[in-house]
Amino acid sequence: MVRIMHLVGIYSRKDLLKSDYKTIKKKLVTAGVAPHLNIFYSIEMGLQDRRWDEITYEEKHEINKILSSLN
Repeated sequence: MVRIMHLVGIYSRKDLLKSDYKTIKKKLVTAGVAPHLNIFYSIEMGLQDRRWDEITYEEKHEINKILSSLN
């Protein structure tokens, strides 16, 4: 995950907090990385200082809504 974050220019929590899903998704595609949902789940949990596997169904649903609105 760290390698992927570095590919899109995120090196710190501060960088992550300044980013948004749309920008991250665009940078992933440009870097040749498929913007898989698990990447966004991990990002969200990292922002909340929680483990990636603690994500709830409701949080997944909200992320899916956001990402599908970007298409």
